[in-house]
Amino acid sequence: MALLWETAAWQSQSGQLPGLKFMRTLWLCQATGGPFQYTGKNLHDAHQDLHITSEEFDEVGAEIARALDYFHVPEREKQEVLAAIVARKTEVVNG
Repeated sequence: MALLWETAAWQSQSGQLPGLKFMRTLWLCQATGGPFQYTGKNLHDAHQDLHITSEEFDEVGAEIARALDYFHVPEREKQEVLAAIVARKTEVVNG
């Protein structure tokens, strides 16, 4: 998980964090049937150098679930978001 935080810190310091957040938003909108199209790298290539483990992926999913709960996202929509993320686990995990 340390590498993920180091990468996030570097992206923030390098000015790339807004773009990263935008691309994540596009991906999530597309994955859940929204009107926007993700135009970034495929998920495998985008995460390959991060060597993300299954445990790290699961913790990120748990953090997303906590954020959705915090903002009182209805259960049906919360499950749609989480299902879209879990469906791509094999494309992200490579550590």
